[in-house]
Amino acid sequence: MFGPAPLQRLSLPEEFTLLSYGENGRVPNSSQTAAGCAAAELGELALRRRLLIRPRKTRKLGLEIYQQRGEIELRPSTTDAPNMPNTPGTGLTWADDLLSALRTRTTTLTPRPLTATRWLRERGREALALHTGALIERGVLRHRPGTLLTRTRHHPDPALRAALLNGVRAVRAEHVPLDEHMLFLCDLLDGAGLTKDFGLTLTRPQRLERARGIGAAGALPETLRDTSTVLGFSLPGREGRTITIGD
Repeated sequence: MFGPAPLQRLSLPEEFTLLSYGENGRVPNSSQTAAGCAAAELGELALRRRLLIRPRKTRKLGLEIYQQRGEIELRPSTTDAPNMPNTPGTGLTWADDLLSALRTRTTTLTPRPLTATRWLRERGREALALHTGALIERGVLRHRPGTLLTRTRHHPDPALRAALLNGVRAVRAEHVPLDEHMLFLCDLLDGAGLTKDFGLTLTRPQRLERARGIGAAGALPETLRDTSTVLGFSLPGREGRTITIGD
């Protein structure tokens, strides 16, 4: 049996990981899911005002065109986060460790920037293993070991998974406002093709309209819209093809 109440608070990578596991206990594509989990980690740090993804954009006929994947830009821990506690940590051990690793990478690579896609390739497997393990410990994924004839499975708590999906559906139907957290979650699910599985697909033009602040996303900060858009479009396709911005 699953232990926790179905509406417990999960981080963005935990939500993405939980929704990635189907009722059969498997993910559609392990490489894509791993990259998505790593992207969700960056998204959580962006929501906490600890980093941004800076895309390269140009304007054509009055519209912003995303030309290539963005660069990771770390932010100060307190000056850009007035609503967060005035402490050096995020309150999440994995997030603090990730920030430390990113600081090391951005320092050692200077002046060569660290792009989001490069980081997702490096971090993906570790991120997926980390958050899958955390969900197992919290009791919202049930681990079923593999055998000689079967693969390992991870079955999500059906009540919590349904609650998360209902939240996404409510935002898509505009029954509730689109906030920053749901912007990132929806962009990641779109990028991984999971919303198609759930019957909630947005077209590419619709996703770019959201990035440009058209419609419900108009009230959200442009820097967060850019970050969320780049992360969503940076995920590899299920056949291993990476979707690039502006191709």
